[in-house]
Amino acid sequence: LPGAIEKAKINLDGSVTLNVIGDIAPEGICGSGLIDILSELLKNEKMNPLGRFYNNENDFTVYEDDDSSIFISEKDINELAQAKGANVAGLHTVFNRYGVNFDDVDVFYIAGGFGRHLNIDSAKRIGLIPNIDKSKIVQVGNAAIEGASIALLSKSKRNELENLVEKVSHCRLETDR
Repeated sequence: LPGAIEKAKINLDGSVTLNVIGDIAPEGICGSGLIDILSELLKNEKMNPLGRFYNNENDFTVYEDDDSSIFISEKDINELAQAKGANVAGLHTVFNRYGVNFDDVDVFYIAGGFGRHLNIDSAKRIGLIPNIDKSKIVQVGNAAIEGASIALLSKSKRNELENLVEKVSHCRLETDR
């Protein structure tokens, strides 16, 4: 949404350069912006790999003017770490179940609005996505709408999809060992 920080870079002098949706004053941080900020905090050694700030600080100010400030706290980092952990655990569960290594992947698709705007280097730096060759990663945007459109507009593609669905098995991530 307009006002959301979507990209961030911490400069050598400690200042932060932001890209904000709608080129207006920032009002918050969207997912891709949060990933960038965490990546930059790690890269610039303002945060340790466990998500704790150095120098006993409680938060990091991303933006500040006379009327407002936007910061990221260790609590925010912890919440992202939990989501990241769930994502990574899911990937490892699926890969282990099918005997696949990350090196075996030819193409790694990242879908959705979040995935489309994700900075791949930032996501890899914080461990959100596997550290595979960038040339194998494809950001496809809203794949669900595109897939539904293809299935609705082509009988042969719809038949192909129906045959594929019959081969799908459910992998319960929450109970996998």
